[in-house]
Amino acid sequence: MNLKCVVIDDEQHAIEVLTDHIAEMPGLTVFKTFTSPVQALTEISMKDEIDLLFMDIDMPGINGLELAKNIREKAKYLIFTTAHPDYALQAFDVQSDQYLLKPISFSKFAIGIDRILKKEANNTKVVSKEADPVSALYIKGDHKYAFSNIAIDEILYIKALQNYIQIITKSETHTTYLTLKEIEKALENHAFIRVNKSNIVAKAAIKKVDGNIIRLVNNEMIQIGEGYKDTFFAYVQSSLLKSNRNQ
Repeated sequence: MNLKCVVIDDEQHAIEVLTDHIAEMPGLTVFKTFTSPVQALTEISMKDEIDLLFMDIDMPGINGLELAKNIREKAKYLIFTTAHPDYALQAFDVQSDQYLLKPISFSKFAIGIDRILKKEANNTKVVSKEADPVSALYIKGDHKYAFSNIAIDEILYIKALQNYIQIITKSETHTTYLTLKEIEKALENHAFIRVNKSNIVAKAAIKKVDGNIIRLVNNEMIQIGEGYKDTFFAYVQSSLLKSNRNQ
């Protein structure tokens, strides 16, 4: 985790205190600092992808609450750093994540920011879990409420049969009413490769390649189609172990 931090405070000393604290916290990096809220307003953009925005409230020209209304959406988390406790309710209205009262000791800073870091870590885990490819597929059986669960890492290859496909696994064969294109789309995040008009093969199931013939781990042989050779052999070359020694 490496979260980008921006600090806005009209007092340089206050900025230095916060940047020192940020440097002490693992996972935080100072991206930019501003002593002028007007400059911050004009220079901060969505492209900066700011994670933590530290902002004073009592500043000349534009106070922190007004500034937050204009740039809140440009940062993932907003932390107000102020000497005034009476702004807390207004800070909530602009979606502040933390409200730290000056003087800000490192312990006070660490406790407040640790809550955000834990929240960010949990969010990252959720996103990662959602992004994980599924490990199994359900296909329809022979009546409305019949389904078969097929572990993706058990699939050896898939064969098209007119309006149906056959899914050949290590232990059995399933037939279902799908097109090869539909199953190929379902498996696009997994290690499969189309080798001809009628077959998709699990890369892990390939035992040997001899010319245009693929031998699978179950000893079945499949021919590589003319229009699929370039893609298939590019995959083989990308996985080929090579020696750096002079041949």
